[in-house]
Amino acid sequence: MINLKPERLKKAFDYVDEHFDEMLKDLDTVCSCPSTASNPQGREDTRRCIVSKMKSIGIEPVIHDIDGGNALITADTGGDGDTALLFYNHYDVVEPGKYENWRIPDPFKIQAIDGKLYGRGISDNKGPLYSRLHAVQAMMATEGKLPVRVKFLAEGDEEISSPSLHRFARENAAAFREMSRADVCIWESGRNDDEGRMWLRLGVRGGMAFDLSVKTSGNDVHGRMGAVIPSASWRLVWALASLKGPDERIAIDGFYDGAESPSDADLEALRNFPYDEESLKKKVGFKDYVTGASGEELKRRIYMEPSISICGLESGEVHNGVRGIVPHKAYARVSFYLVPNQDPSKLEGLLRAHLDHHGFPDIEIKMSGCVNRAVRTPVDTPFRYRACDVSEAAFGKPMVVELTQLGAGPGDVFRDAWPKMPIAGVGPSYPGGAHHSPDENMIIEDYRRAVKYLIALFCSYEQNIKLKEVC
Repeated sequence: MINLKPERLKKAFDYVDEHFDEMLKDLDTVCSCPSTASNPQGREDTRRCIVSKMKSIGIEPVIHDIDGGNALITADTGGDGDTALLFYNHYDVVEPGKYENWRIPDPFKIQAIDGKLYGRGISDNKGPLYSRLHAVQAMMATEGKLPVRVKFLAEGDEEISSPSLHRFARENAAAFREMSRADVCIWESGRNDDEGRMWLRLGVRGGMAFDLSVKTSGNDVHGRMGAVIPSASWRLVWALASLKGPDERIAIDGFYDGAESPSDADLEALRNFPYDEESLKKKVGFKDYVTGASGEELKRRIYMEPSISICGLESGEVHNGVRGIVPHKAYARVSFYLVPNQDPSKLEGLLRAHLDHHGFPDIEIKMSGCVNRAVRTPVDTPFRYRACDVSEAAFGKPMVVELTQLGAGPGDVFRDAWPKMPIAGVGPSYPGGAHHSPDENMIIEDYRRAVKYLIALFCSYEQNIKLKEVC
């Protein structure tokens, strides 16, 4: 078990408490920048905020401009010892949607309600990024240095599948290897539960998305002709319905080929994982999980099976007022979330073959964004034991081990550069954070705990020991 120095932790923890209101103001400042894909000025303002914050705590950032893309921000603190931790984050956010669906007037003006901070980006992913900057700030202010080398890499288009990061890593392979050289990559965030336990998320899901479209005639016609004129909306609905059956299995031939089977260690971790299925029903507002899954079967489906989602459907321009028509164009976005060893490079061909075979050669396919392969971090990675022991030593609470981050991300970019580097996420988010939805939020005390946890993690490397205890 790690033996952290209580007096050292108290000094840094007291700094966090004394400067916590200032830290929350930092969050308000960076989250006020609308860094969506449609707002280049908002992304530029966000970069300036991050760069200014890094410089203010003694970190010298480097901006890597990318023609036609969004710049990467990297930084390297130096520090004692041979070990390096790499923090990966992103500074772009998804669109807020309709403001009237939020409980706050403006999603880009952070507001505290009932112990939570509400606003776009507070949890995904500006809050987690700043929790790491604030941990470094506290250590630098109280110690003047860090006991471990810390690196940062923040990208600006993760929400559209990280094309700039993929491109930079491909075109600047040697430079990317050096900037990402580390003993562990601490992914964009983690979670906290209602019992005050932090979650360690091992690995990252893969993903890719396609835009499907069809055009059946030259223009819309009156609905009375629906019996004889082909409808784009029906064509697309029928095509989409062929992709998955009532049993929830994806019906594309070859889709599951190569999907990795769980190991005994995976199954044990899954059994020990405290998934609160009733709480999610209540928070999201639905009656039953698909296929009636519950217990171990539900956890297995969530963490070990790939999935497909129809993210959006458009036809007939209903948003401009309902008309009695036969639409001549229809569009849908379909996303796939993948598990380790699935080869996404084959998926477009499989999808095309499936649609052709089922009589839909007229459905056009266009890949949206980049492809991210799933990345696995074994549950017995040595970093797991260190991370868990730090939680026990600093807070007296066990850490929950989660098999993978459920959202897709560019973990394969880092794994291609460093095949053996573990990827694991910790941070201030929680299951009710409403990522990508109205009312995105973060629990304020979870943020304080995340900052303090990272301070303790930094200090654990002063001993430079290899841990063997199980969590």
